[in-house]
Amino acid sequence: MDAVVKSAGRGLEIFEFFAHRHAPATVSEVAGALGFPLSSTSVLLKSLRALGYLDHDARTREYTPTIRFAVLGTWIFERFFAEEGGIPRLMDELQAETGETIVLAMQHGLHVDYIRILQSIRPVRFFIRPGSRRPIHLPAAGKVLLALQTDAEVAAILRAVNAARGAERPIPLRPFLAEMGEIRTGGFARSEAAVVPDTMMLAMALPVAAGHRPLAIGVSGPLGRMRRQARGILKLMRDKVSALGASHP
Repeated sequence: MDAVVKSAGRGLEIFEFFAHRHAPATVSEVAGALGFPLSSTSVLLKSLRALGYLDHDARTREYTPTIRFAVLGTWIFERFFAEEGGIPRLMDELQAETGETIVLAMQHGLHVDYIRILQSIRPVRFFIRPGSRRPIHLPAAGKVLLALQTDAEVAAILRAVNAARGAERPIPLRPFLAEMGEIRTGGFARSEAAVVPDTMMLAMALPVAAGHRPLAIGVSGPLGRMRRQARGILKLMRDKVSALGASHP
């Protein structure tokens, strides 16, 4: 059963890899990007080809998604972005004006999923692997989503996080709840070297239509550069998130 679950997870990661790559890739490129063994990556890609989700060019040894791959989940995507059409535009504008990595995040239990990523266009940049998942209490995008919840709900999540950490030093509840209060007051979260050394993220919650799960937008980059530009980035984020909110009835 464990092997089946692992294979299913890796298959979905391959889908996410191509969704963000926007180009063909060889077995070694997929394996290197996702950290998979070369042999099992080859087997997975051949299986997806046999199922009609990938094409293979024998000359270049590259795999390319097919139309069958492209239509997976199309109805969900179209339904969501028809209602929340300003979010992709907001992400594009933030990347164009900051040059940094932009992430769209959603809570998944004790983690935060980066469901859409625009990689930095700067020469020195912070790269986030497509489909990344982080412990929700660490990055700014996770913290800003937690801050939307009550202290009792946050406390329950933090107790579950501490239980999952096992022998690791538990995260103190009182300082964490105090940070939640600061995020609610300030309207943004900030994390430094929370997951990757020498990086920083600024994040804000996004206004979404009723019935949608909460979303957060994050701007990430090298620590020094983000510190120098933090005030300007926060103003830019506030302006654009406020404009997005004004478009909702």
